Amino acid sequence: MKQKQNFSQLLNPRSIAVIGASGTKGKVGNMIANNITSHKFGGDVFFVNPKRSKILGKKSYASLSDIGQKVDCTVVVVPGKFVEDVIREGADVCKNFVVISAGFGETGMDGHNREMSLNALAQEKDINILGPNCLGFLTPDISLNASFAEGLPVIGRIAVISQSGALAVAIMDKAREENIGFSSVVSIGNKMQIGAAELIEYFRKDKNTDVIALYLEGVARGELFLSAIASAVADGKKVIVLKAGKTQEAQEAIALHTGSLAGSDDIFSAALDKVGAMRAESMSDFFALVRFAQQYKNAVSAPAGIGIVTNAGGPGVLATDAVASEENLKMSKLTDKTKDVLTKKLPSAASVHNPVDLLGDAMFDRYEIGIQKMVSDETVDIILVLLTPQDQTPVDDIAQLLVDMQKKTKKLVIASFIGGERVRGAIDLLNSGGVLHFVSPRSALSAAGDFVGKRTVYPITKKTNVKERVEKAQKIIQKAQERESLYFEECKHIAKMYELPVSRFWDVTGGFDAKSKIIYPCVVKVDNPNVLHKTDRGGVILPIKNLRELDGARKILLNRFKEGGTRVIAQPMLKIKTELIIGLKRDPVFGIVIVAGLGGIYTEVFKRVNFYIAPLSMREIKHTLKTGSIAFLFDGTRGIESYNVDSIAHIIYNMALMGSENPQITAVDINPLLVYNDDTKDVAVDFKIIL
Repeated sequence: MKQKQNFSQLLNPRSIAVIGASGTKGKVGNMIANNITSHKFGGDVFFVNPKRSKILGKKSYASLSDIGQKVDCTVVVVPGKFVEDVIREGADVCKNFVVISAGFGETGMDGHNREMSLNALAQEKDINILGPNCLGFLTPDISLNASFAEGLPVIGRIAVISQSGALAVAIMDKAREENIGFSSVVSIGNKMQIGAAELIEYFRKDKNTDVIALYLEGVARGELFLSAIASAVADGKKVIVLKAGKTQEAQEAIALHTGSLAGSDDIFSAALDKVGAMRAESMSDFFALVRFAQQYKNAVSAPAGIGIVTNAGGPGVLATDAVASEENLKMSKLTDKTKDVLTKKLPSAASVHNPVDLLGDAMFDRYEIGIQKMVSDETVDIILVLLTPQDQTPVDDIAQLLVDMQKKTKKLVIASFIGGERVRGAIDLLNSGGVLHFVSPRSALSAAGDFVGKRTVYPITKKTNVKERVEKAQKIIQKAQERESLYFEECKHIAKMYELPVSRFWDVTGGFDAKSKIIYPCVVKVDNPNVLHKTDRGGVILPIKNLRELDGARKILLNRFKEGGTRVIAQPMLKIKTELIIGLKRDPVFGIVIVAGLGGIYTEVFKRVNFYIAPLSMREIKHTLKTGSIAFLFDGTRGIESYNVDSIAHIIYNMALMGSENPQITAVDINPLLVYNDDTKDVAVDFKIIL
């Protein structure tokens, strides 16, 4: 195994050096040197600075090679232009470097060239380089702070990977307040050589890590990234991702419905769903999911049963509404046994249904019986305890009750104590005692809804190309290389190779014989590689009932679209039951993405679509079809006969295969695909292939 595949010595070193260490307060080299020596790190520490004989009371060496022994990890804090030289000089002494220095790819062309040269050195010398332009890393378990962030986090089982050093600092600061512990915090900076995927793979194997939490601003190698997450989730790790850029402008890659429907953020979310990762929509969501993952070890099948105990009716009603809005949650229907005990123990005015309303004058005893019965009720998975601080409410005692209960049950106890100064001490007690507290019932339940539920992981595997089919498709594509797209006839030939059902047609560009077996009524369409939206430009005429009308429509379209290469085709008018859109987009990060959902003229109005990230399996496609935005087509809603999920899944699968085998294809658009829930075969009426 190559050195660069093993990060144990990088993140868990037994010896560490700092090149550019400084004794001058305020300098980054001083902050890092001080951080390493002030937290009782048990390994050997070496400082390198040719201008100093001592730093912080320790000997300072002129170079890394002067140390006279091998070093597990070296932190580099020198100006960017000197980084390559000091690493080259020390590459025989150390194989793991953390480059704090800026002045690389983030600064422009000169910095980019400097980074490329540094990366080449890493490959040449077979060394690991974290960064450049990063905060460093922290490994609390060995009391090591190899960064310029202040302090050392509490030891825990959460690994944080952050593309932003500043955000990593903010996460650690907030974690102290939330009582969150870490196995490691790693800033990846420019991720020149070591990015999120490599670190996910490392923490997947780390016995001290249960949760991998990431902050990302972008992903470069989508397949590697997804494969790493899929492996981690399959091994029982929880993966949480917060990504910036959710509202960035949609990519303008293609002028098709597919392009307008599939923004990069939609694709990113679909990719995370594919591999079982949880996506946080905001920093507060991120911390909520991290806290759930830290606290909750037991898997719960969705929808999870919620049991609510409250001393105020209003918050109870709001919480009930919040449960209804979460597809992974449901209000538990308490057993008769639970309700009988509550009826006997609580005042007659109390509500013994869910939510259990203890009334405003509830003291410790009522909360105790309410929570105990929720713990023992088999319909309840998660217990939400709400409290408003009435005059007689023993707030701190009830907080301690929740802490004690959480220690005794495998069910998750979460709380929302609504108030200010009166509940502040109780909230601190809950957080320190391992009970998750949220500022509102809705935030608690939103996090619970995101967290629970079995996450199906679909392996990232590639399919073998069928040589004969690829050769035939390539002949058609190569003839059309000077065009932006294919003619309908060419599309149909390729579609047939991939078992994609396309409507029959007649080329009537040059006229037709009176004996032509054209079926009426029919539709007449312009067929030109430069005309992508036929309807919008008046390129479709219907209904055509006879030869005379057909000839008239043909002449109109040839006159209307005088640009070179225009053809005119006729197609039979088919009955319309339901229209779908199936499209392909070649995403720059994740590769082939299939868009599938409601089609026709309302495609961009309703946007009821799902995204499928290739490579795909039939099992994955069917699962998404049956649970996604068009699931109503397959569940017999309102007594309507279900549509054929196998037929539609087959089309999605083969379209992805077509894209993977023919890299020149940048986009495909089938809109509409006419689908039926009777014996009629599904068929694509319009089929575009963009090169």
